[in-house]
Amino acid sequence: MLKPQVITVEASDRPKGKSALKQMRADKLVPAVAYGPKLKKNLHVTIPELELEKVLAANKKTLIKLVHGKKEYHTLVQMVEYHPVTDRPLHVDLFAMEEKTPVTIEIPIRLTGTPAGVTEGGRLYQPLRRIMVQCLPKDIPAEIVLDIADLKIGDTIDVESIDVEGVEPLRASFRTIAVIRPPKGGLDEILGLDEEEDEKDEEGAEEAEGAEAESASEEESDS
Repeated sequence: MLKPQVITVEASDRPKGKSALKQMRADKLVPAVAYGPKLKKNLHVTIPELELEKVLAANKKTLIKLVHGKKEYHTLVQMVEYHPVTDRPLHVDLFAMEEKTPVTIEIPIRLTGTPAGVTEGGRLYQPLRRIMVQCLPKDIPAEIVLDIADLKIGDTIDVESIDVEGVEPLRASFRTIAVIRPPKGGLDEILGLDEEEDEKDEEGAEEAEGAEAESASEEESDS
């Protein structure tokens, strides 16, 4: 299992006042707040925008080692507020992890291998590209990799196929991660693979997952 990349970020105390905030953003600094079970009170700091962008642009799970004075905190990005026009990050919430406290985190899913069904003319459809999981900080994977080389037309791979030590998926085991559809105009109806219905289901599931993630984040921040 590939471990997440960890980017070290130097944090400075956040100045107060509107003019200070304006100058801070002009200097390419982003206000941040860190919280978690190891912190007696929230830590209000600024971090370099460039380093934060590296984390946000990564296609694999990436963590931040926040260095503030002589202290270091291993953190997760919990929430980012963006400028509505420039799309620059305006503020970021960081969760400071504690080694014995499980975290709820979204992990990307990557498929490997060329499905047998695709070489026969089938079409690969992946409705689930990331998933919320719960695990200890030491068990956080950079991504979840699934081999789909054996899938034939009509076959699916589901959440129950995820088998990563120490990682518990928070989606129903029957949720489809990927399916091999028949060729266009083929056996969709016979196999009951209605793409439009699947996409509607997925949209609903994504909304539900987003609500679950938000709830979990709030619980962690309150703990």
